[in-house]
Amino acid sequence: MSIWRFADRLPAIPETFRLTLGEGDTPLLKSGKIGPSLGLEQLYFKIESNNPTGSYKDRFAACAVSHLLKNNSSLCLGTSSGNTGAALAAYCAIANLRCVLAIVDTAPEDKLQQMLAYGAQLVRIRGFGTDARITREIAQGLRALADELKTEVQISAFKYSAAGMAGVQSISWELAEQLPGGIDHVFSPSGGGGLTLAIARGFEYEDKHSPAIHCVQPAGNNTIAGPLRDGRDTARSCGECTSKISGLQVAGVIDGHDTLSACRLSGGTGYLVNDPTVFSLQKRLAREEAIFTEPAGAVALAGALQALEEGVLNKEDKIVCLVTGSGFKDNVALQRMTSEDKCPVVDSMAAFTNSVSPNS
Repeated sequence: MSIWRFADRLPAIPETFRLTLGEGDTPLLKSGKIGPSLGLEQLYFKIESNNPTGSYKDRFAACAVSHLLKNNSSLCLGTSSGNTGAALAAYCAIANLRCVLAIVDTAPEDKLQQMLAYGAQLVRIRGFGTDARITREIAQGLRALADELKTEVQISAFKYSAAGMAGVQSISWELAEQLPGGIDHVFSPSGGGGLTLAIARGFEYEDKHSPAIHCVQPAGNNTIAGPLRDGRDTARSCGECTSKISGLQVAGVIDGHDTLSACRLSGGTGYLVNDPTVFSLQKRLAREEAIFTEPAGAVALAGALQALEEGVLNKEDKIVCLVTGSGFKDNVALQRMTSEDKCPVVDSMAAFTNSVSPNS
């Protein structure tokens, strides 16, 4: 199975150019502990970490790189804070395309190693991602370079790569199949807004009532969620991002204006969550739901819990939180999560037995 089973809804790409690593058709898991403990009997998690390179960005890369092949491009030129780069590098590997990526300054080392493993050429740029001015200049420069090299810039945003983002809309089409009785709320983590906008646009294909799409952002990267809550008509640059949530450090607007409008039209709103809450929920997801995610994958749940506190959710609502990437993506965050846990070395079975006794 792959996203190409939705080929009639995706960009027109002949079968001979369609790349796949088996992306899509990810599981939807019903919460076993966190939801019931809050009285939410229909809280679900869409596990995008089950994609081939460990994030939902494989849906983007499958479409984007196939589109490059169709257009006879010999180079994939893109940007990434981690997950997009890993996905593009993997799909370029099977397409035999050169992959050159401008990397966000704060990208986790583990994600860089994954890109390098697939054969991508990487260049880190200071201030890229966290500083709005630098980020804007890099995006403009890459577009000019892409024109010169006769290719297209691959950034996971509708503003830059609508063909690739069409693949991300397949999340909504799968959700409509997995919960055919309808969904009331979808909570989506947002940096530049592309994922959240893709979810909203994806549900436009469905005949059923669209769920309320909620944009959840780290408080240190308040470009869309705050303006949406405040009733504003447009997103805004935050100048400098202060959040440490990798993948959501996007100080510029990018898809923000359209994302804000789409969320409001669906009946959704914005939620701002702090980094410590996200790190705590990352650990809870692992310990209580056996869902092993990077911090960005816990952001949607943080938004849902805030919505519950504010009285936005009813106990019987069907609620979906997007879990966007694997816990293996960010070893620093993983070490933070397990810093208080021990793994002693012992010399005998007797010592092992003693270490696991209830009184040890």
